[in-house]
Amino acid sequence: MKGFLKRIARRFGYDILHLPTDPITRQWLDLMHDNQIDLVFDVGANVGQYGGRIRSLGYRGDIVSFEPMAEAYQQLHQQAVADPHWQTVHTGMGDYDGNAVINVSTNSYSSSILEMLPLHLDSAPEAAHVRKESIRIQRLDSLVDQFYKPGRNLYVKIDTQGFERQVFEGSRRALDKIRGIQMELSLQPLYRGETLMTDMVSLLRTEGYTLKLIEGGHRNYETGELLQVEGYFFR
Repeated sequence: MKGFLKRIARRFGYDILHLPTDPITRQWLDLMHDNQIDLVFDVGANVGQYGGRIRSLGYRGDIVSFEPMAEAYQQLHQQAVADPHWQTVHTGMGDYDGNAVINVSTNSYSSSILEMLPLHLDSAPEAAHVRKESIRIQRLDSLVDQFYKPGRNLYVKIDTQGFERQVFEGSRRALDKIRGIQMELSLQPLYRGETLMTDMVSLLRTEGYTLKLIEGGHRNYETGELLQVEGYFFR
């Protein structure tokens, strides 16, 4: 049976090296296989953690990673350069085409265009913003046709630290091309002006996306309060 599953998976661009025991990962792989995902947009790629992870889980389709910060982009590019099916683009994503200023955090991956609120800083002091950097920002609508071809099954992962709503708004003309969306969802306000989980779930539902899987995320380790989750949506 395991050999049969591997043969089927390879037809859709996957190579299952081992079957993970973590139930969330197993469910995510099932959703990716069922939807025949063969193109992943990695929005807010930082230094390539997500691309590296899905490769380690056996995904062998195309990846396009978008990262706006110069230092993080250089590390991302170095990780992806040897992979012929992994492209990198030095840009941020949002609801307009132009320029922006990003608040760079100590740990890099918590950097955001939005201002960090005390609740986030109290729960993760290492996420403190330490400087600002000018970046380019573009709508996914402006870029999608550079990488997407008819018949492909596109999956968009959005990790933009409170800026997820703006990325989604900049993707509206491309929604008919997007089969699945993965994004961070905040239960409490962590960045000024961000859209919280209940509103984001309702927004995606109106566009035909169903929340299929939730994974626990950032929490306050002193109080145990869950502050963010990862949501997986498919049409």
